[in-house]
Amino acid sequence: MEINFSEFLILGVISMLRVIICGYSGGVGKILRECVAKDSDCELVAGVSRSLETGTCDGDVKLFKSFDDCDVEADAIIDFSHPDNLDSMLKYVLKTKTPVVIATTGFTAEQDADIEEVSKEVPVLLSHNTSVGVNVLIELVKQAAKLLDFDIEIVEKHHNRKEDAPSGTSKMLISAIQEVLPDVKGVFGRSGRSCKRQPGDIGVSSVRGGNIVSDHDVLFCGDSEVVTLAHHAQSNAIFAEGAIFAAKKILDKENGLYDMKDIL
Repeated sequence: MEINFSEFLILGVISMLRVIICGYSGGVGKILRECVAKDSDCELVAGVSRSLETGTCDGDVKLFKSFDDCDVEADAIIDFSHPDNLDSMLKYVLKTKTPVVIATTGFTAEQDADIEEVSKEVPVLLSHNTSVGVNVLIELVKQAAKLLDFDIEIVEKHHNRKEDAPSGTSKMLISAIQEVLPDVKGVFGRSGRSCKRQPGDIGVSSVRGGNIVSDHDVLFCGDSEVVTLAHHAQSNAIFAEGAIFAAKKILDKENGLYDMKDIL
């Protein structure tokens, strides 16, 4: 029997959702702090960031440079940080059995395998995009891929500070399309004189400029028409709010690896 977050509160299992933010000093981390503060069901108990000094505080919030130093207990971790933080965070997750929402992008295949291994002992939600709207886009793209025998291209745009490319959301979109068209593959950053499109290619173009939050356009290109499905984020708050929603939802999950579609 599943018990949702509100029922945990009613039953007195927890009084509030105690949250640790990994990536406390980052752009999304700052917005996440504001969103947690506004949520009457949540309490921010600690922050972890490479730019912080262990032993300092931000009001009542204890701060740590690394999870290696963290001695605070929590009900959930929300991670918007950097792949370099993963190892120490997963060690903490295993030691304390704390459910975690991982929204960081740019992991290696080995790191993805580490996350999957940890999920055998702790509930883990891994999503390159915690926006509810983006996850609706993913479902719409899958339906379009079933119906349209068109060439598919993806254009993703982000601010000039984003380090990895292509975006994690682009990879999510490709994976979703592969669920219905298993023979397609992503082609990232065409360049040179031998770039003719091959059957099954999904070309991904990455734009980095200004302060673009996160835009994704999926183009289904036919001989005489183009169908575009798109999501344009206007604020990073959508990712923070989606992550808090996910943190509440995974409390009642069995050990395992989840994504946003599992909780919507």
